[in-house]
Amino acid sequence: MIEYIREYKKYSSSYYVSEGVRTTAGVMVPLLTASYFGHLDIGIALGLGALCVGITDNTGPIHHRVNGMVAALLLIFISTLVTGFCMPYPWLLAGLITVMGFVCSIIGVYGVRAAAVGAAGLLVMILSIDDRYDSWEVLRNALLVSAGGLFYLAISLLLYRLRPYKLIEQALGDSLLSMADYLRTRAGFYNEQVDYDKNYKEVLEQQVLVHNKQSLVREMLFKTRDIVRESTHKSRILMMIFLDSVDLFERIMTSQQDYRQLHQVMDKTGLLPVFKEQILLLSEELEKIGLALQEGRVSIPGEALEERLKKLEVSFVDVRNATMDDTNIEGFVSLRHILNSVKDIQSRILTIHRYTSFDKKIGDAFSRTVDYTKFVSPSDFNLKLLVNNLSIHSTIFRHSVRVAVSLLAGFFLSRIFPFGHGYWILLTILVILKPAYSLTKQRNIERLTGTFFGAIIGVILLWLIRDDRLLVAVMITGMVIAYSMVRIKYMVSVIAMTAYILIAFHFLKPGDFSEVLRDRLIDTFAGSVIAFIASFAVPPKWEHEQIQELLEEAILANARYFAAISRIFLNEPLSNEEYKLSRKEAFVKLANLSDAFQRMLNEPKRQQKKVQLVHQMVVSNHMLASHIATLSSYRKMAENYASDKFQPIVQASLGHLQLAAEMVRQTPSAAPVLNAEDNFVIRDELKQLLEQRLKELAEGVMDTTTRQRFSELKTIADQFEYINKISIELEKLAARQQQK
Repeated sequence: MIEYIREYKKYSSSYYVSEGVRTTAGVMVPLLTASYFGHLDIGIALGLGALCVGITDNTGPIHHRVNGMVAALLLIFISTLVTGFCMPYPWLLAGLITVMGFVCSIIGVYGVRAAAVGAAGLLVMILSIDDRYDSWEVLRNALLVSAGGLFYLAISLLLYRLRPYKLIEQALGDSLLSMADYLRTRAGFYNEQVDYDKNYKEVLEQQVLVHNKQSLVREMLFKTRDIVRESTHKSRILMMIFLDSVDLFERIMTSQQDYRQLHQVMDKTGLLPVFKEQILLLSEELEKIGLALQEGRVSIPGEALEERLKKLEVSFVDVRNATMDDTNIEGFVSLRHILNSVKDIQSRILTIHRYTSFDKKIGDAFSRTVDYTKFVSPSDFNLKLLVNNLSIHSTIFRHSVRVAVSLLAGFFLSRIFPFGHGYWILLTILVILKPAYSLTKQRNIERLTGTFFGAIIGVILLWLIRDDRLLVAVMITGMVIAYSMVRIKYMVSVIAMTAYILIAFHFLKPGDFSEVLRDRLIDTFAGSVIAFIASFAVPPKWEHEQIQELLEEAILANARYFAAISRIFLNEPLSNEEYKLSRKEAFVKLANLSDAFQRMLNEPKRQQKKVQLVHQMVVSNHMLASHIATLSSYRKMAENYASDKFQPIVQASLGHLQLAAEMVRQTPSAAPVLNAEDNFVIRDELKQLLEQRLKELAEGVMDTTTRQRFSELKTIADQFEYINKISIELEKLAARQQQK
C-alpha cells in the first residue's frame, strides 16, 4: 500500500498531470461554454483546435513551446481548410491523405516537437474527413478550429506567466526521482543472491531513463533565457540543483566494483547487507527531494540519516579490525572506497535538500563556470537535414512512407465498410505507427488491449451512473488521465480515452452507445491490422543495421572520457568545461546504445542478429563508463599520486578501445593484438606497500601512512586495471563480432 501511495504522489505532482489538466481545460472550457449557449457544433470545433495545439505543448523551453504551438496553429488552419474543400472529391481526398501522411511524418526529422506539430496536422485532417460543408462553412470551420487552438495558446502562456518555473521544478523533480530508482537498482548488487545479468539489464534501462530526463531538464534550463542569464535567485538555485544532480549521478556510478569478487571475499563478514540498507536509505532521500520539487515545497532530510551513516562506519571499522588478513585485505579496500562514495553521495544529497528552501543567500553564492550553450544541441531547422533523409536508408523516410500508405489503405477500407467511423481507423493507424518496429508492436498491443478494457469500463459507468453532471465529471477525469498518461502508460491512456469517448457519445447520441462501442472495437481492430501489415510491407530499419554505429560511438566517447580524466593523473591540465563535456557525451552515447539495444530485443527473432554479443558489448560499455566515472572521483588524490607511471596503461587502454571501435566499423587499421598490455609499473610499488602493510597488521598496527598510501594508490590503480581489462574485453568482443 505504501508503494502505491508513493507512486500516486509521484504521478499526481508530475508535469505529466499538469499537461493533462492543461489540455483538458483547453478542450472542455470552450466546449462546455458553447454547449451551454446551445452551439455544440462550435464547441466541438473549438475543442478540436485546442486539442491539436495542446499535442505540441510538450514540456520544454518556453520559446520552443510557443514556436511549436504557433506552427501547429498555422498547420491545422491550412489542413482543415484543404480537407474541407477536398471532401466532395474522394480521389482528391485520398491524394491529400497520402501527401499529408508523408509530409507531416517526415518533418519529425527535426525532433519530437516537430513530429508533434505534424501529428496535429494529421489529427485535424483525420477528424474532419466525415464532415461536409459548403465553401463558407469550410472557412468558418477552419477559423473556429484555429480559434480553439489560439485559446489553448493563451491558456498555456497565462499559466507560464503566473508560474514560470513550475514546469522546470517538476521536470527536475522527475529527474531526481529517476535517479532514486537508479540508485535503488544498483543496491541490488549487494543482495546475498544476485542475478547479475538481470540487475545489469535493469541498470541499463534505468540509466536510459535518467539520461532522457536529464536531457529534458538541460534543454529547459540552458535554453530558457531568464535562467541562463540567472536573473533571479530561484533560477540560479534551479541551475545549482541540476548541475549538482548531474555530478551526483556520476558519483553514484563511481560505486562500480567487481561485485562477483566482492561477494566471494566479503559475504562472510555480513557487511554487504548493511551497505545495501544505507544505499536504499539514500535513494529514499533522493525521492523526497524529487517529490518536494514537484510539489513546490521544502524537503527535509531524515533524522536518522547521519546516525545510520556513523553506525555503518563503526561496523566497517569493527569488522575490519577483527577479520582483515591477507586473504580479504583487497575486499576491505574496495569496501572502504564504497563507504567513501556513500559518504560523499550523502553529503551531496544533503546539499540538494538545502537548495529546496530556495533561500536567496544560496542563490547569490552561485557563479557560472562553464558555457551552458555547449551542452545543448542546436535546434535550427536545416533544410539539408531534411534533404539528406529523403532516402530509403533513412529510418524517418521509411516511417513516413509507411504512414502515408497505411492511411491511404485505411481510408479506402473505411469507404468499403458499411458501418463505423472512418476517422477511427485512420486515428488508430496514426497513434500506433512509430519509426521503430518495437514501439509500433508495443503500441499495437496496448491499443487493442486498452480499447477492450476501456469499452468494458465505459459500459459499466454508463450502466451505473444516471446523473449527467456526475457523468461529465467522470468524463473530464478520464480526459485528464488519458492526456497525462499518454507518454508514460499508454495502455492506461487508451483505457481512459475509450471510456470518456463512450460517455461523450452518450451525450451526443443518447441511448446509442452500443453502436458506438461496436464501431470503436471494429475500427480499432482494422486500424491495428493495417498498421501491423504496414510494419512488414514497408520494413523499418532494423536495429541490427544501425547498432554497430552506436557501438562505435559509445566506445569512442568512452575513450575520450577516459583520455580526459587520465590527463589529471599524468600531471596534464584539464578544464572543468572540457571534463564535463566529455562526460556528457559519454553518457549520451551510452544511453543511445542501451535504448537501441532494448528496442532490438522487441524485434522479431530473425532480426536480432548477434544479440548475445551485442548485449555483452553494451554491458561492457556501461561498466567501462562506470569505472571511468569512479576514476574521475579520485581527481583530488591526483595531486599526490599523479605520475608518468600511469602513461603505459593509459596508452594501452586507449589503443584497445580505438582498435575495438575500428573493428566494429569493419575497418581495423592493424591486426588485432588481443591481450597486449604494457608493463604497469605501479604494481611493483603496490606489492611493496602490501608487504609492508601486512607486517604492520601482524604487529597489530592499524592506522598508518602506509595504510593510507596503499589504500588510496590501490583504489586509483584498480580503476586503471579495470578500465584496461574492459578495453581488452571490448577488443575481443569486437573481433568475435567481425568474424561472425
